[in-house]
Amino acid sequence: MQRQKEQIGRLHDLVARQAAVATPVPQDPPAPVAPTPAVAAALVTAIPPMASGSSALDPDALEAEQEQSLAVLTAFKRFNPPTFNGDDKDPWVMEAWLTAMEALFEDIYTFERDKVHLASHCFEGSAQLWWTRVKKGRSLELSPMTWEAFRELLLMEYFPESDKRKIKEDFRKLRQGNRSVREYEKEFSHMVNCVPGLVRGDRDRAEVFERGLRPDIFKVIHAFHLKTYEDVLRPLWVERGNAIAREERDAFEKDKDKDKSKKLAASGSAGQSSSKRPLGISDHFSGELGVRHKARRLPSHV
Repeated sequence: MQRQKEQIGRLHDLVARQAAVATPVPQDPPAPVAPTPAVAAALVTAIPPMASGSSALDPDALEAEQEQSLAVLTAFKRFNPPTFNGDDKDPWVMEAWLTAMEALFEDIYTFERDKVHLASHCFEGSAQLWWTRVKKGRSLELSPMTWEAFRELLLMEYFPESDKRKIKEDFRKLRQGNRSVREYEKEFSHMVNCVPGLVRGDRDRAEVFERGLRPDIFKVIHAFHLKTYEDVLRPLWVERGNAIAREERDAFEKDKDKDKSKKLAASGSAGQSSSKRPLGISDHFSGELGVRHKARRLPSHV
């Protein structure tokens, strides 16, 4: 940086000396003095990129950008993204479309700058007309719209205030109750995603979700003093996985016991099958000892 300042200073001195030696007598303009490599480097550094001409005006750069945009759109369409026509004013339909779109963006590693452009190509009917009006109303000098801004515009357009008030009221009363953690979390996230401002940041989201858990689960989770929403969910999903594993293990053991009982019933005699208690290891040893004892008592001539 210090070197660049010195180079710019030498450039200013050169211009000042040229102005000082200039005479008022009209004469042919002097031949341009080629700057030294150091001065040329200073010129390049001192001129901002926009001053030297916008890349958007460069035909080659513009063509390359258009080709890249078309390639991204073509690849995106191959995944058959869901469409949104806007005719159905049900806010849950719109929220479900947004959720599906975000999941697709994550699966195909979409850049942030391409999300709005790709999603807008999935509009149909009244939604397409609405988006046309939005684009006409935006100034060309504004920066490209972010996905969050795009999402908020959709929520404002297709989510009536009456529905928002109803969700806010239901959200204050939301509790897990007899539902599974998965069902409770799904409804909780559904409301938070549809109505911005229900929670104030990730910490508040974790605390509100935690307070809605059943008392027995709340006591366990609250003891960890977890700070983020992901941290609160992680032990719940682990416990859910353990519960599923236990259910599957119990079902497997139950089926195995049934198969064992059937085999014993099929191989046993009528008298044995009438007994409810299956033969154990001690029974087998007792039977064998009885046979040997009878054999010793038989006459020798038999």
